[in-house]
Amino acid sequence: MRARPSAPRQLRLTTPRHSSIASWVSAMKTLHLLRHAKSDWSDTSIDDFARPLSRRGKRARKLIARHVAGWQIDLVVCSPAARAKATVKPLIGVLSCPVRYDNTMYAADADDLLVITRRLPENTSSVMFVGHNPSVEEFTEMLCGLSPRYPTGALGTLEVGVDNWSDTGPGSASLTGLVTPAQLAEEQGDPPAIRWQAAPPRD
Repeated sequence: MRARPSAPRQLRLTTPRHSSIASWVSAMKTLHLLRHAKSDWSDTSIDDFARPLSRRGKRARKLIARHVAGWQIDLVVCSPAARAKATVKPLIGVLSCPVRYDNTMYAADADDLLVITRRLPENTSSVMFVGHNPSVEEFTEMLCGLSPRYPTGALGTLEVGVDNWSDTGPGSASLTGLVTPAQLAEEQGDPPAIRWQAAPPRD
């Protein structure tokens, strides 16, 4: 992955309550980028596409689901990889919105994610992508000019300054928040049964 300007590793995410946001934001689109939760590498015979979540990943997805409960999300677009589908499973129930599995997201780069974004239904204003690195970070950098690190399970929120998804392009968004499972465990008072440590740069 190419070098990028330094950026905050973690940002505090203010929970978007879209009905109460100032009127100037109403003309914008909101894009949430979620990197799948931690996957299980214990069985090296399993194909990458079929790799499941680890115990830590299963715990993280519950933290994320509790965090986003009640958010106004119109559509979730998810990679069909097993670890991404497992990550999004508890979110679907709390968000009560449609989910679409897009094969392109599995091996996507930033340009692919931009194409997906530009083709989103224009009657949606808030969409969540559930995908992989390095494309999540690269796409954040493309739209915002820089990107923090997204550890597994990290959720970024981008406000895209367009009226139509089809107008999305480089530099058209601002990163307004990033939250990680480690932060959520602390905020939600989750007992530290699993240590949230930096993991090797595997997806």
